[in-house]
Amino acid sequence: MKKLLYILPLLALVAMPVAAQVVPSAPTAGGIGTTPAGGTNIGQTGGISTSGDLVTLILGLVNWVAWFVALVAVLFGLYSGILFITAGGDEAKVEKAKNILLYAIVGIVVAILAFSIVSISRSITGIV
Repeated sequence: MKKLLYILPLLALVAMPVAAQVVPSAPTAGGIGTTPAGGTNIGQTGGISTSGDLVTLILGLVNWVAWFVALVAVLFGLYSGILFITAGGDEAKVEKAKNILLYAIVGIVVAILAFSIVSISRSITGIV
């Protein structure tokens, strides 16, 4: 039970940056029941109208997936730490914890590479 009291604040600290990305912003003008600015053509839904909009959408999706991968990798790193602590000298449990830690580190590296690719792509395409 004491271990859980140490882990919960760590999980909260890990979740804070992710929660800041997930919280929606204030609603924009328009929405359901409003007439589009161009007139009464309700067949246009907005969203993607240029290739820049499509690139922005894809880069945003990659960024969201990278956050998710990073969060899961950190959680698995914490889990492997718990397995190390509770192994009690059992070689099978220690080996399992080592493998999980290795895969967690690989996940963090993949997430860092994804963030880097998004950043480089935005600087090349000029999208902010």
